[in-house]
Amino acid sequence: LDLPQVVEAKEKLLGPKRLLRRRPALSNLKMPDLLAADFNDVEAVKVILRDVLTSANGIGGEKTTEGDDDIDSSCCKWHTIFIFEGVMIYLDEGVPSSLLNVTSSVLKECNLSGSLCFADRLENVPEGDFELGKEELKRNGWHLKTWLPKPGLARHMGYASLSMLN
Repeated sequence: LDLPQVVEAKEKLLGPKRLLRRRPALSNLKMPDLLAADFNDVEAVKVILRDVLTSANGIGGEKTTEGDDDIDSSCCKWHTIFIFEGVMIYLDEGVPSSLLNVTSSVLKECNLSGSLCFADRLENVPEGDFELGKEELKRNGWHLKTWLPKPGLARHMGYASLSMLN
């Protein structure tokens, strides 16, 4: 799930005109599914995330286990890792916090586990303030595990786990 322009660029890099022409041995591999989303439209992102995370057969109804029709896909639960890298900087006010909340709430709604890795700028956290970063993540359903602030626009780096507290 990424911005439409990024998805378009990744499709060019991973498509038959570039990657597969240079690395034909990769033609039998299942390439990642790329989905475009306007991150400023939080409700649309929520719908896409819910659809992806609850799809029993993978994105677009595609089978996730080739040739294994007798495998019960409900027995396998994924640990979802959300990566925010330099995208929150460009979003409308209020959206970065809302996206953090949507990612955690959809995981909880689907009864799934998840983690958050970020190298971005968290909203409501000036400079590299650890306590404010911890509170921002907690307010949005995440438990901060690692905090590594740095200079620059994407000044907040870290790792958080899904908070089981509501």
